[in-house]
Amino acid sequence: MNGYEKRTKLKKDSILNAAWELFSARGISNVSISEIAAKAKVSQVSIYNYFGDKNNLAKEVLASYLDKAIKEYDEILERDIPFSEKLKLIIDSKNKATAELSRSAFSEYAWQDKTLQQVYKEATNSKAISVYKKFIELGKQEGAIDKSIPTDAILAYLLSSVSIVERSDYLRTSPEYKRGILRLFFYGLFGKEE
Repeated sequence: MNGYEKRTKLKKDSILNAAWELFSARGISNVSISEIAAKAKVSQVSIYNYFGDKNNLAKEVLASYLDKAIKEYDEILERDIPFSEKLKLIIDSKNKATAELSRSAFSEYAWQDKTLQQVYKEATNSKAISVYKKFIELGKQEGAIDKSIPTDAILAYLLSSVSIVERSDYLRTSPEYKRGILRLFFYGLFGKEE
């Protein structure tokens, strides 16, 4: 990466971080491009050049947030620890991310906006699938996931379960409800933690 590309990436990251912070605190409609530019220490023109408009910026903010979460799950799967510990770390990380989104004013707008819902679905269906497959294969290797169940069947189950968290009211549910959904998601109705 040359100097220009590095500076461009730094600017974009600064804009995304500033937008996330402001959108999370006040929602998308209550934040102006000029506020984001001031917080990111860039010109408004830079925001328009890189992202087009505030709605496109909001999409990029959500996609960036999801990318970070998926990267974190992938890093957990790469650790040299037993699968059961990886699973607990992933559940803790997912609970933390969900709690953060639940407290965020950004999520109120995002879960009502069809375009942002589509961004979420696309990230889940494209980027998360590779992490899900890795998760399944590691679980099978360690005997934590039944090897007789085809990977595609498990993947279909995981992806169908995602529809629960895509509902517009999911983030407003209690922390206990969210933890319960995650436990069902990972351990099943009759499964139990090790």
